[in-house]
Amino acid sequence: MRRLRFVLTLVVTVLLAGIVATIVALTTGDDGDEAAAGGGAAPDLSVTAEIRRSFNRPGLVVIAVTNHGAEPVTVTSAELLSDSFEATGPQPFDATIPPGETPRDLQVEYGPAQCPDGVDSEAVPSRVALVARAEGGADHELVLDLPHPNGTLNRLLRTDCGAQVLRQSVSLTLGPLVPNADGTLTGILTVTPADPGATPVITDTRGSVLFEVAPHPDPALPPGQLRIHADVQRCGGHAIGDAKRPYGFTAWIDLGEGDPIPTAIPVDTGQRAALDAMQAQRCADRNDES
Repeated sequence: MRRLRFVLTLVVTVLLAGIVATIVALTTGDDGDEAAAGGGAAPDLSVTAEIRRSFNRPGLVVIAVTNHGAEPVTVTSAELLSDSFEATGPQPFDATIPPGETPRDLQVEYGPAQCPDGVDSEAVPSRVALVARAEGGADHELVLDLPHPNGTLNRLLRTDCGAQVLRQSVSLTLGPLVPNADGTLTGILTVTPADPGATPVITDTRGSVLFEVAPHPDPALPPGQLRIHADVQRCGGHAIGDAKRPYGFTAWIDLGEGDPIPTAIPVDTGQRAALDAMQAQRCADRNDES
């Protein structure tokens, strides 16, 4: 009888242990990554934030994704997660990240900058959310840390914060582009303060890969105005055809506090037509592929 009682106790103990193990498995199987759903291990990825000249425009950051695994990984969604920029929500992708040390670039939109310290604001620690799957596997939701401090995000943040400050403080206009005797163009940049008592100054200008836009200070002009001289920089067919931002010109404006702030020079349809006509004439005279 004592032996039978021992056997029954052992059987009950084993059954209870099995039931407990099953409950634990059912209640914890969905924690963390989705590997428990039959998708295998999560892809081994890392991310950095980059600025590429070809895709450099406000509201866009390049997220370079490196695949440290042995199989190709497909990324179907990406989002920058940062309290320094307003959230945009996940953005769809169909990008294959091959294994190896060479990253694949994803062009990710980010929202308006948060500028607690104005143009001196610095990016807080940030992450990237990805939905990714290894070849033949299931989707995994990954949240990957970006390096911090992050020079790229700091640069984007300060640029956008500077643009906010300028929009609140001044307006910038470019007057008609007038042809010179040699076919180059001259125009007047004007910065107008929102506060009539302020005296902003245009300190410098820069053109694009196709056009030179150089400052030509003129003492005869009133404060807030700057004469600029426009000429052609490149005439090659490949350079003209491949230019992503041919009219992406920049001016630097000094508000009297801190460093001059860069901002885009507005170029309207008529000014673009004048630049294109100058390019056709000057490149025909130059007759080269520079």
